[in-house]
Amino acid sequence: MELKNVLAGSRDRAADLRSGLIATMTVMAALSSTALMQPGYAQIKTLPPASVRGSQASTVDIRQKNQAATDATPSQTPAEVWRKHAPKVPPPRAFKLPAADTYSLENGLKVELVEDHRFPFITIELGIKCGSTIEPREKLGLADMTSDMMMEGTTTKTSKQIAQEVDFIGGGMRVGSDYDYSMLLASCLSKYTDRMFDVFSDVLYNPTFPEDELTLKKTNLIEELKMRRSQPGFLVGERFHKVIFGSHPYAVVAPTPSTVKAITREDLEKFHHDNFIPNNSTLVIVGDFDTAKMKQLIAADFGKWKGGMIAHADMPALPAQHGRHIYLVNRPGSAQSSIRVGNSSISRKDPNFFSMLVANQILGGAAQARLFLNIREQKGYTYGAYSHMDARKQPGAFAALADVRTEVTAPSVEEFLYELDRLRNLKPTDKELNDAKNYLAGSFQLSLETQAGLAQKMLDASLYDLPDNYLETYSDKVMAVNADDVRKVARKLIDYDNLVIAVVGDAAKIEQDLEFFGPVDVYDTQGKLSTDWEKQPKPGS
Repeated sequence: MELKNVLAGSRDRAADLRSGLIATMTVMAALSSTALMQPGYAQIKTLPPASVRGSQASTVDIRQKNQAATDATPSQTPAEVWRKHAPKVPPPRAFKLPAADTYSLENGLKVELVEDHRFPFITIELGIKCGSTIEPREKLGLADMTSDMMMEGTTTKTSKQIAQEVDFIGGGMRVGSDYDYSMLLASCLSKYTDRMFDVFSDVLYNPTFPEDELTLKKTNLIEELKMRRSQPGFLVGERFHKVIFGSHPYAVVAPTPSTVKAITREDLEKFHHDNFIPNNSTLVIVGDFDTAKMKQLIAADFGKWKGGMIAHADMPALPAQHGRHIYLVNRPGSAQSSIRVGNSSISRKDPNFFSMLVANQILGGAAQARLFLNIREQKGYTYGAYSHMDARKQPGAFAALADVRTEVTAPSVEEFLYELDRLRNLKPTDKELNDAKNYLAGSFQLSLETQAGLAQKMLDASLYDLPDNYLETYSDKVMAVNADDVRKVARKLIDYDNLVIAVVGDAAKIEQDLEFFGPVDVYDTQGKLSTDWEKQPKPGS
């Protein structure tokens, strides 16, 4: 599983890490179900109401049947008429968090336990508040490399032996990091919980960071970095983040070959020793277990984990943007232009979070959102146009983005600006607002249906220091957002006159048209300010 979302120019590796493990867990849980042990197969059908099927009908059924028959044409059956009408979306169900036992060990490790006996399965997630924000500038990539190397061997097992043991017990295990956090995630059949704990704690405490594996990983990463510079998605994300975040650690979407070369085995050992500490961590376990026995197991395996001093990095202020500006990465011969328009956003704990979440959903959160309907459906400029809000421990970035044909680069930027301005000045319609809120509330509750999904949300809430009732009140807070809230937060957080516009494309074909929107700086694909490209002459010049 590739942990780095490089095509989007993002370093949300923990999300990528979890998504891969969630898929593994879901398959494991399904296979463990006794229902699948029966012969035969299951077939799923979508049926119209009983009224249309002709079975026992209530008064309401009879009225529906009569209406369907009335609406039907000679070439249509009542069932076909029924399918034309979308079902009404019910309000979100009230969510009650399963009983969680929360406590802390003497070494400071926070523990959250939730019993779930639906499947003979267990999910373990350990989050540590350390990531790339605390790595030295001359050693960019150190946090990622430390996480990537932890499963390459311990004092008792080789990487192959670790993999074989995890596979044997029907499990999965991953280690990864992002800007603010590092995570160890694991799952297995519940009858092998003891064995998974042995592997998990061994990887956590005793990684050896073998020199030969480190050399190989560094070589592969340097080659990967070269490849990324051919990808427009990476280039536009890199330029956008550098402008938005300046000298802040969030500006870094990837290390450089020189910083990767500078990383040593001793660096990995020190980063692991100094930062993988219990008093800066949260352990979440969801699954088929007995709480009393689980506490004994945790005390035996995690009670010996020694605490330490928590590292704190200086977080410089984000640079102020003065006027709208275009940052163009020249990629000669490019058939498309990658566009990203936005500004700095909010932190995860910001009181405007839920209003901005709904605003983003209305603008570009899905295929029925404004950007998609305008730039794809109406204009046909792209396969998809979206927006994204990145709320982290510190304020992240907000951006609208799309890949468009070269000849419609400037018209696409114009539509982005139009939709951002419209969101700031016009209230959303009732349909837009309700569709966005129902989708957000419904998808959130759906994500809590699996062990891995629930464990992930619980760990996020702990790592971001969110309120204890965060999960239970999430849907209510989403549904409480009104049209005035959306317009108000858009006006506050979308800095229309000082937007950053990053574009990757053929500068000779698009630079002059982009000058209409503001000053244009041109960069090469290595990130250096460039002046050695030729402008394409305007027609008639």
